[in-house]
Amino acid sequence: MWTDTLNSTQVPAEVMRKWQEIVDLLADILNVPSALIMRVEPPNIKVFVSSESKGNPYEPDEAACLNTGLYCETVMNTRRPLIVPDALQDEAWKSNPDIKLGMISYLGVPISWPDGEIFGTICVLDRKSNEYSELYLRLLLQWRDVLQADLRSIATMQREIEQREAKIRRLVDANIIGIVTWNVEGQILDANSEFLRIVGYDQHDLLSGRVSWVDMTPPEWRDRDALTISELKNKRAVQPYEKEYIRKNGGRVPVLIGVENLEGTEGQGVAFVLDLTERKRAETEARESERRFRNMQTELAHANRLATLGQLTASIAHEVKQPITAALLNTQTAQRFLTRQQPDIEKAKKAIDRAVLNGMRVSEVVDRTHALVRKEPVRKDRLEINEAISEVIGLTRGEALKNGVQVRTQLAEGLPVIQGSRVQMQQVMLNLIVNAVEAMSQMSDGRRELLISTQAEADCVLVAVRDSGPGLPEDAIERAFEAFYTTKSSGLGMGLSICRSIVEDHGGQLRAAANVPKGAAFQFTVPINSDCPA
Repeated sequence: MWTDTLNSTQVPAEVMRKWQEIVDLLADILNVPSALIMRVEPPNIKVFVSSESKGNPYEPDEAACLNTGLYCETVMNTRRPLIVPDALQDEAWKSNPDIKLGMISYLGVPISWPDGEIFGTICVLDRKSNEYSELYLRLLLQWRDVLQADLRSIATMQREIEQREAKIRRLVDANIIGIVTWNVEGQILDANSEFLRIVGYDQHDLLSGRVSWVDMTPPEWRDRDALTISELKNKRAVQPYEKEYIRKNGGRVPVLIGVENLEGTEGQGVAFVLDLTERKRAETEARESERRFRNMQTELAHANRLATLGQLTASIAHEVKQPITAALLNTQTAQRFLTRQQPDIEKAKKAIDRAVLNGMRVSEVVDRTHALVRKEPVRKDRLEINEAISEVIGLTRGEALKNGVQVRTQLAEGLPVIQGSRVQMQQVMLNLIVNAVEAMSQMSDGRRELLISTQAEADCVLVAVRDSGPGLPEDAIERAFEAFYTTKSSGLGMGLSICRSIVEDHGGQLRAAANVPKGAAFQFTVPINSDCPA
């Protein structure tokens, strides 16, 4: 399979120009009418590069069938150099097709890919009898080595490109959120399985062109989409917004969508789509009955995670898109280094290494998001709290930067391992960090600082989140943990209530207080063992 890929690999233009110089020099030095690089493309062998020498009858891309007795076939079959001084005087070569072109003498050597498969030959031909000295054979072998070095670089580049594309495709196919590329005319150019699931279409519909951004958008939402397109002309991204899609079956699905321009293209963009069906259902049911959701806490906690991650859609998209773009640029840089007249393998390797690191960075972001999105039974295991907190900080980094918030950490070293649910502890941190960032984003002046700290205290681990925002009014400090109480213009007011329930379920306590000199401070304890006081 890899050999099939290499056989169809295009040789870069810079390398082709170098190879043209090689065959021209060979024809000139050996004083022959024809110097060729042949490439096998089963069932044919074709003239890949032909010298621009006087009297050369071979044209580039001219092909001949294999098994016709060509000189080059013998070279490829034996994988050894071949010298034919005069085919007219040799019974074995009298029927050679090249004689019809007047080429009666031949010197050629095989060219191989790095895996040993035959690429073709490099050869010279003459209209007169020619013994071709040992010196000429050595010269041809030297040029052959140059060509094979180029093929090694091409094969390495091809392998890295395919690995990068496969990694990016795996990220798209991870199906954590819907991902779709589109153009300003409303056409869907590509979409992953999660997006197709959301709107109820399949790959066949996508390939046939039946999936249209405009057709799927209800009339009342089209003005909002038009505004998004207009905003994208002035800036690369717009704030995520809620809308609905018309599914293939005629039903509607609520979504949260973040949109960005696609770099390097004109009039195209990428959208990240989160299905809000579960969140909307949870909101409706939560308003109907507080008691009901006091008894289905796990379900509501999951919906709250989805809602919080929904707010972070643009930041998560940026965290994924930035290293993908960097990986692409590094791969293109490696390609340029490899296709120079004198390939710079070392610099190309460093560029490819950077591309791999960026791919790993994307994978880490996807893994963190996936862990928080999936719904699974609560399980308390041994947990390193600092590591869990650091992952959430990484996930919310883009949101903090977007809102001008400086995040500092004071995570104590050597903290004891606790018993707890990693996902639930991360949900608590996610809510507290997002709330703090959102509170500070409303400030018109002053420094926006977020300090996250951990420390050992008695038989507990103490975690604190302190911000420099407007703080909480005195009468709102305790009410902040009441279900459905909120100081925001939107939201259910369930986040802090769920956080307190999670902490108390772990045997700890969550408190709020004023920060000094300004802002709010939230801190919670998690016991190292069951004897820890709340």
